[in-house]
Amino acid sequence: MRWSAEPITARLAIALTAAMGVLLLAEQSPELQRLFEPTNIGLSRATEGVLHYLKMPVARQDAVLTHPDGFSYRITYVCSGFRPAVLIIVTLLTIPATCLLRLSGLIVAIVGMQVLNLCRLVHLYWVGVMDPDAFFVAHRITWNIIAIVAVVGFLALWLGLNSRSRPVGRQRRQAAYALP
Repeated sequence: MRWSAEPITARLAIALTAAMGVLLLAEQSPELQRLFEPTNIGLSRATEGVLHYLKMPVARQDAVLTHPDGFSYRITYVCSGFRPAVLIIVTLLTIPATCLLRLSGLIVAIVGMQVLNLCRLVHLYWVGVMDPDAFFVAHRITWNIIAIVAVVGFLALWLGLNSRSRPVGRQRRQAAYALP
């Protein structure tokens, strides 16, 4: 059996593979990770602000958040939510769509993934303070599953909207005027 992909499928696979390769290389390079330090500090400041709003005691030193009882964690490049955001961005830029649908998808995806990531960081801090033994499961399993579901759910919704916004040749236009 011969496998044959549509051009869009092959283009999407190549784009996603290249993007993930670049991200993995960036994660392995301390020099490149230093470029993201301002992002890490900004994200730790935002997390600290939400924690203060929720009346949770927290001290911040650069990108490290610490609870008075001793729990702390450092926000790094990997914690920034870049990976899920890049998956969505590459997909939206690769799939044919109208400029308006693509732009609105990019805005919603980037903002949505950052809000989800901020919720993740606040929740992980809370879990680490309340039950440090549960931190690993929440960090490595629970939030990875949530991120995957969020990415797949967003893309499914966007692809559904995208397929409805593009007429498929004459058949779609004629169907609107067809008698029952």
